[in-house]
Amino acid sequence: MTSRWTLGLDGAELPPNWEREPDGNYYCLVCRRERAIEIALANASEMDTEVRAKLRASAVVEFEIRRDPERTEGEIARAARTSIAAVRKARKEVGAARS
Repeated sequence: MTSRWTLGLDGAELPPNWEREPDGNYYCLVCRRERAIEIALANASEMDTEVRAKLRASAVVEFEIRRDPERTEGEIARAARTSIAAVRKARKEVGAARS
């Protein structure tokens, strides 16, 4: 994909919400979420559709927690389209509790 700066963002190092990954490529937020899902599914064995859906959801929540652990559970839940309870559970599992 080709990305160009919009008026007013000239000189910024990266577009907002983009990051350079260890592979040297740049990824937008949506692509980074998808990559987190792909990694979670690749590490899992054969499973039914329901289990895959739960794994996809938890991968997005964990990605969002790691991306910005200081955000509230509500903000992360909205970004991941899940419940606050799911975020709290994942935060405990990830060990990224806010200070």
